[in-house]
Amino acid sequence: MTSASVQTISQSRQGAIDACALSATELASAIAQGTITAREAVEAHIARIERVNGAFNAVLVKRYDYARTEANAIDRRRAAGETLPPLAGVPITVKECLDLAGTTSTFGIPSRTAAKAASDNRYVARLREAGAIVIAKTNVSQLLIFTETDNPVYGRTNNPWNVERSSGGSSGGEGAIIASGGSALGLGTDIGGSVRIPAVFCGISSLRPTAGRCPDPGRGSVPAGQRAVVSQIGPLARSVDDLALALSLINGAHGLDHEAVVPLGDFNAVDVKRLRVGVMADDGAMTPAPAIERALKEAAERLKAAG
Repeated sequence: MTSASVQTISQSRQGAIDACALSATELASAIAQGTITAREAVEAHIARIERVNGAFNAVLVKRYDYARTEANAIDRRRAAGETLPPLAGVPITVKECLDLAGTTSTFGIPSRTAAKAASDNRYVARLREAGAIVIAKTNVSQLLIFTETDNPVYGRTNNPWNVERSSGGSSGGEGAIIASGGSALGLGTDIGGSVRIPAVFCGISSLRPTAGRCPDPGRGSVPAGQRAVVSQIGPLARSVDDLALALSLINGAHGLDHEAVVPLGDFNAVDVKRLRVGVMADDGAMTPAPAIERALKEAAERLKAAG
């Protein structure tokens, strides 16, 4: 794996745009402008998955034919002069535990391999309504609450930069395939680090929304009734702009309990010099490793330097 997979824009030897190196927002813009077609974007990401996935086992459930059909429909809409939604034609992946109609959500449990979802998870549906095209589902930790990605149904997902290392968990399949350019954007779940740990391990970005903003329905991903630390649905991507766009889309108009969700502001408008950030290296219960303490100190110093 080379750094080309995480560059913002790259050109092939023939001078054509490398769709797999574009961020989701850049790819959506290129499709809307006709620089690249949705079908070309989908085919490029399928080819990338087929080329790299054998080494680290991130992608499990492939949805290629449906994705091609949806891409063709986006291209027809653009040709007809329609205004396209914000993620029109962008190939994405979703964590295996998130329901996608017609596919399994096993949570890595063998007894669930025959169970297929009748409808889309609410947050998956919101991204698809925004024009995103789900090309595949990705590997998870068994029952999700684990910092590695391995289970008896699909096996282990390795790190795309070094297959002898872990991709993290529990959304490790998302982290690995996005880092390698096989997906422009992903969706996972996070209760204690499940989108954040894979992002750190694989060198991409992720966001666990504030508790209550994008609550995980908990249909198997968290114990029923567990409300102490609630799981959230969160995006993974190679750029912060992509995370901001994805969060605005999955945030929706209402929460799962039909309560109004606080609108999202523009993160670019935040004056960092007016922010105050508290830093705690050790809570007295779980002392971090020296490397984590060092990283926290460096992060605090950078925030201080930024004002």
